[in-house]
Amino acid sequence: MQEEVEQRTVTLIVNTAKLTERELEKALSKLLAQMKADRQHKPVKEKHGKMTVKQLAEQNRGMQSIEVSDENIGSFNRVARKYGIDFAPFKVKGENRYLIFFKDADQDAMTAAFKEYTDKTVMREKKPSVLAALQKFKELVASLSPAREKRRERER
Repeated sequence: MQEEVEQRTVTLIVNTAKLTERELEKALSKLLAQMKADRQHKPVKEKHGKMTVKQLAEQNRGMQSIEVSDENIGSFNRVARKYGIDFAPFKVKGENRYLIFFKDADQDAMTAAFKEYTDKTVMREKKPSVLAALQKFKELVASLSPAREKRRERER
């Protein structure tokens, strides 16, 4: 970049030796505008984490997919972020399932993340529901204790 600017400067000096002051001013303003435009143009950074399928496909790194049910997509997002996977969830129309697309390069990380995700869902299914147990105990207590009549009277 620096050599290019120096070369332009030398060329400009040689060519402007015979030019008038006004033409020199025009050339320098164009050079400054070009340098300013070069500074503003920055390379686009790739997006990471959750993105759309189109954005993932634009990265040109190949894609693979797995299937996840609708109710568990939030827990999968947390696990995928933990492993730093670039992924794109895609809801299949008319069905309660998602296809999760990810890069080929993330295949090993995806395997580990999906293993952790499935372990969490299996543990969630094995663990008894606290609310269901509470409801069961409420019914048991109600059946054992004699029914009380509630009397509400106002005293004056």
